[in-house]
Amino acid sequence: MTETVEPRTPEATRRLLEAFFAAAVNDAWPDLADTYKWADRTRPFVTKALDRPDIPLVLPAFEKAMDRFTVYVVVDKREDVVPTSELIKAFAGPSHLAQASMERPARLDPEVEIERILLETVNAAAVFRLGAGPTAKRWPGLTDALRLMQEVLAMRPVRSWHVAKPAGRLLAEFDAALAAGGEASSALILEQLRETGGLDASNLAYLTIKRLNRLGKDAEIQELPRLADVVRQEPPTPVREALLESLYFSAIEKYLAADEIDGAIELLAEIGTHVRELLSGPLRLRSTGALTIAVLAGIIGDDHELLEHAKARLISLQQIEELPAVVRAELLNRTADASNDAVVADGTTPTISSWAELVAALSEDFPAARHVLRESSWQDWSSPADDDEKIASLLDGLPDEGAEQIWSAVGAFLDAVGYHDPAGHSAEAFILNALTYNRFHPGDLLAIQALLGVALRDAPSADRYSSLLREIGSEADRWVAPERASTALDMVDSLVLAACPDEAERRQLGYRLLTPLSRHSKRLEKVDIAFARVLDDELELGLPWQTEQNDDQTDSEKWFAGEVNVLLYSLDEKVLGRVTEQLRSVAPNTRVTTSSDHVGSPRLRKWVQHADLVVLITRSATHAATGFISNHASKDKIAYVDGSGSASLLHTTLTELEKRFG
Repeated sequence: MTETVEPRTPEATRRLLEAFFAAAVNDAWPDLADTYKWADRTRPFVTKALDRPDIPLVLPAFEKAMDRFTVYVVVDKREDVVPTSELIKAFAGPSHLAQASMERPARLDPEVEIERILLETVNAAAVFRLGAGPTAKRWPGLTDALRLMQEVLAMRPVRSWHVAKPAGRLLAEFDAALAAGGEASSALILEQLRETGGLDASNLAYLTIKRLNRLGKDAEIQELPRLADVVRQEPPTPVREALLESLYFSAIEKYLAADEIDGAIELLAEIGTHVRELLSGPLRLRSTGALTIAVLAGIIGDDHELLEHAKARLISLQQIEELPAVVRAELLNRTADASNDAVVADGTTPTISSWAELVAALSEDFPAARHVLRESSWQDWSSPADDDEKIASLLDGLPDEGAEQIWSAVGAFLDAVGYHDPAGHSAEAFILNALTYNRFHPGDLLAIQALLGVALRDAPSADRYSSLLREIGSEADRWVAPERASTALDMVDSLVLAACPDEAERRQLGYRLLTPLSRHSKRLEKVDIAFARVLDDELELGLPWQTEQNDDQTDSEKWFAGEVNVLLYSLDEKVLGRVTEQLRSVAPNTRVTTSSDHVGSPRLRKWVQHADLVVLITRSATHAATGFISNHASKDKIAYVDGSGSASLLHTTLTELEKRFG
């Protein structure tokens, strides 16, 4: 954006419209000429742009020579970006948009003339680039939907129409979304947190780093501005670890993979500006990547105390064998023998040391409980599954105020149980908490779906199974809608994949979750319709699934025929198997490889490098895997799933295949 951009005054708006609709660049309404036969299609948007500067601009663009139609939605204020995204989803959504990714702001290309005009004439907080696909008959539907959106907004009083949720509630939803694999949802919640003004710059930076770390985007962490300021603020342990891990995977790992320890040491000495500060104080790190950086820093500084502490920490975590071989050999050569029971004392006595104690402390809003979540101290505890019924009893007995507070721990709980420690009673109690307190925002719903998977993997009795499914079904009408189709389908798929002690209850919940989607199936994306039909057949529900008549995008079952190598990554092997099976039906020429590796390996490197597309579910994934994948795949190869179930993975994979290779 140039320095000459002005605020959107009436005169600035007129200049924008004249430039945007100039005959040389835009055939939607050339030179705003009254004699143009299709002027009435565009006139309402121009009128709103001039009369209502308080609502988003909607600007259609048509390239006749390319037969390409695009609508740009321009948002002036940062606080209106997320609400506008939600409005676009509600008014246009799957019914009219070619891709779900269009519901998020776009990065304009200055090489495209019409986008250059926007960059140079509008001081926008965000611009959405919307398209209905190449079929001309779909274009009027998109413009009608956006015109209705503007008309609804224009009927409201002239005021800020953004209603901010409390920062504490957003923080809990952010952690829940991130733990449940919500890549897009966590991004939107982080944007809302920026808008509320309830967090300072340091805490916003911590959340950004935490999110990028979960996604394995190490290079992006290292490129963040003002990292020195973040380090000086003495960030919590998870942020320190993320910064060290990002340095390891983005710069150092490739040297150690080739056994070039001297090269790694030389580079770290050159670029590791903040390493010593990040390693100050007790060494509470848990990741092998971060501890590898600690060992290298000890070698560089000839710091025997740091080397001894790093070795003791690695032994206590049983991770010393995970160190790169050349680093492990150097560490053992420079340190004395240590007992396998070695520990590193941090000089403090924890006041909370179990999940049951954490639940009790959170219910009273004790500061020590907040400290546990901030530092992720729970990672040193035994799994919640070891004390499941006690934790569930505490959760069920919380008063209203305590029950509101406890949702802040749901993200940590999901991380702690992963896929292999099903604390079923506790998961059920968290689900009931969500239903009772109306937690139906996108990040919360992703957490509910993940919690349902935890509860079902615990093989509940028929009574527990029936009770839980009835509770979920009783609230389904409040949130199931086309824009939440993937989450609803993920829940139904969880039912299908899990053991079933009560077939009637399973079919009943499947019916309650799928019926609203069936009722509005013309608004669903074709990949969601295809998978909904599969689930419907498996549950023998017999629901109707209609598509728009004569729509060339929703016809064939085999609707992607390209030959593409795809790597799917998730720690849920059932989901990987399920999606692989579906891809064989709808994309038979796609060669699918799956991985649930916890760490990098030569095998995983080979798969990543040979893949044309890598699709990642980040729920419970270790950074040793996601960071490794990101380090060995170009950024444009990777797609992240917003969720953790089969429907979400299938939706993302097929959408990306069609967008990139269709």
